Amino acid sequence: MDDYKLKRQLKKLGNKQFAEDIKNYIKSPYDFYGIRVPELRTLAKRLHEEYSLKEFYKIFDRFWKSGYHEEMSLAIYTLQLYENEFDLKTWKFIQNKLKDMKSWDQIDAVSTRILGLILLKNRQLEREILKMSKSENIWIKRAAIVSTLPLIKKRDINLTMRLAEMYVNSQEDYIQKATGWMLREVGKEKPEVVRKFILKNLDMPTIMFSYATEQMKDLRKERQKFKDKKGIFRWFLGNN
Repeated sequence: MDDYKLKRQLKKLGNKQFAEDIKNYIKSPYDFYGIRVPELRTLAKRLHEEYSLKEFYKIFDRFWKSGYHEEMSLAIYTLQLYENEFDLKTWKFIQNKLKDMKSWDQIDAVSTRILGLILLKNRQLEREILKMSKSENIWIKRAAIVSTLPLIKKRDINLTMRLAEMYVNSQEDYIQKATGWMLREVGKEKPEVVRKFILKNLDMPTIMFSYATEQMKDLRKERQKFKDKKGIFRWFLGNN
């Protein structure tokens, strides 16, 4: 499938109104055709069948420089399909693209189904994840904790909990949501660990707490008690 034919097909699949709606929802700075994810995944399967992983790296780069959110997403969805061939070269290749990602959907797609799967096979990369967690780029920071999802599913939660400790007081919404999401996932495997963490950090940001306690709603009463006590203590100090 050459570039000209592909671009023509992408434009044909596009929908102007959907393009405006999805751009506002995702808040990506890139242009949009207005193509739905299932249609992109169908194209990704065709590309995967047509190119070897080595060949696709070059195709990926062309999509990446297009300026269109969907072409960048198509590159990601296609790369995901080479899962069995992922290696440290794939890690380095995709990590170099993180700085160009400006939306949660692309960061999460790369983190959960590319970076996280490579991390699962190459545990020495935990050092790289910790470096990412200290980045000033919020998307790279988000990628660090979301990349631990495949580890969580194997009941390996140490890295996730270490990052959660680092992020628990974050003021950034996208980091709060990601941390709460990963705590919720850890809670499915090792609920006692998450319960203890939440009780220790009842003053964590509201969004993070809401995500983390989605399946532990009894802890919301504990948070309210904590907030009530805190309010009484402040009142006492203010009147003495």
